[in-house]
Amino acid sequence: MAIRPSSSVPNRHQDGHSAPKQLPTSASSRSTSVPKRVATPKVAAPPKKRFSRRAIWEILLAIALCGFAIAGLVRMGQVGLHLLLSPQSFSWVNRWIPGWITLRVTEATPKTLHDIRDDLKKAGQRTGEVIPLGKGVSFLDGKSAATDLLLPVLKSQVNCQADCDRVVELRVYQTSPGSQTPQGESAYYLVSQLAVKGPEESFVVAPLVDAHSDSQGSSHALPLAHLSRFEGKVPAQGIWLNLSGRRQWGNDTIAYGQIIHYYPKHHHLAVKLQWTSPTGEAPIWKQVTGNSNPELIVNHTLGLEPQFEIYQVKPFKFISSPVQLEEVSLADPVLQNPAYRDAMLLARNGLWSTSLEELQALKQQLPKKQWTVAVQAQMDVVRWHAQVTKVQAEGSWASPGQQVMANLIDGRWQSALLAFQASAAAIQETAAILKGDPGRLAKRVKTALQLHPAQTELMTWNSLLIAAQQNPGAAIAGLKQQKLTPKDRLAITTLIKRLEQTSRESGY
Repeated sequence: MAIRPSSSVPNRHQDGHSAPKQLPTSASSRSTSVPKRVATPKVAAPPKKRFSRRAIWEILLAIALCGFAIAGLVRMGQVGLHLLLSPQSFSWVNRWIPGWITLRVTEATPKTLHDIRDDLKKAGQRTGEVIPLGKGVSFLDGKSAATDLLLPVLKSQVNCQADCDRVVELRVYQTSPGSQTPQGESAYYLVSQLAVKGPEESFVVAPLVDAHSDSQGSSHALPLAHLSRFEGKVPAQGIWLNLSGRRQWGNDTIAYGQIIHYYPKHHHLAVKLQWTSPTGEAPIWKQVTGNSNPELIVNHTLGLEPQFEIYQVKPFKFISSPVQLEEVSLADPVLQNPAYRDAMLLARNGLWSTSLEELQALKQQLPKKQWTVAVQAQMDVVRWHAQVTKVQAEGSWASPGQQVMANLIDGRWQSALLAFQASAAAIQETAAILKGDPGRLAKRVKTALQLHPAQTELMTWNSLLIAAQQNPGAAIAGLKQQKLTPKDRLAITTLIKRLEQTSRESGY
């Protein structure tokens, strides 16, 4: 049996020394032992918070907006206080926003017409003839009765020999309720002003100037000297006035001007149209279409060539001046119909009577719902011109050449041929007319040929135009390309030779 060594005997190493004592390993002993220091990793401190450049700008912008808002509130308070203490200084608001805010105030001290004239005289100006605009409501409160007057302000032109005064401004004055001088004179205050500048010379002379001419007129503004109110049957919306002048251009005296509109409800003056008339006539209001309002007619006629601009009064989205003038144009057919387009083509090229005949026939064929107000307006403009050309063609002329010309303008080709062949004088004058044609007659003939290529009379006039403006040989050569009977070809050739002989004898 093996004997275990006793626990009390210490163990010894082979070298004879006793082994070191082992530390207790019990739980109690572990708790009292000094713990071994273990190195812990360092945790980085959180970075300091920084604002981005964008955030800084946003903060600055917010601060600025707050500052503006505060300043705005302070300013509004100042304005409100000023309005309470001195309300007359804000009466100008009614000129720009009439009816939106009513100021029961008195403007600057009203003046008599005598005082107004004295003030203008000191400024080197004077007043023209006063034009009454009728009774209305007060500019100040929108309720009291008041009377409006239009006063043109004139200034003399420098280095001028005659008719030196030009209108430089239009002013509307209104009676001040209850304000009269001890002498019983009415006092007025200013409610509207309009600076005046005349149209450019190039615009005024345009109807008389050929497109290829070297003299087209300058950009210099021409003076406006005469102001008048349209009377009689005029549009109901407001008051219409004509501010005009006259200009000598060669042997012609041209009238020109501006159409002025005054809207009493909002005390507003406005220029609605610039016009020019080579006939020297002022525009007129006349019923042309079936519109409830009359139309404004500006005469651009040159010689026997009728040309009228016709304007209708139309609504305009501006509270202070809710109307405008809009021309009835024939540039674009308002009815999408081939026959209607052809009729408009004839009208645009001066064949008014032929165009009217086709329009009248088309109106009978189409349903009434297709014949709109706009279609009727274009037809009425054609009719207005056709009435003039018809009267000219049917009239008696002392000059045989003018008789031929009047028939050609009205599209009466056969009647024009008969007048052409009536005498040697007629052939001679017609030769000069055809040679000097700036393109108006040629345009008519070519347009009519485009729609009626087989009409012999049209081919005859086309050949005569070619013979007069180019040479007889070119006209005769052109006949060979046309579908004509030998008889018709011979007749046209004979007329070409007569025209050639007359031109040679006359030196054309």
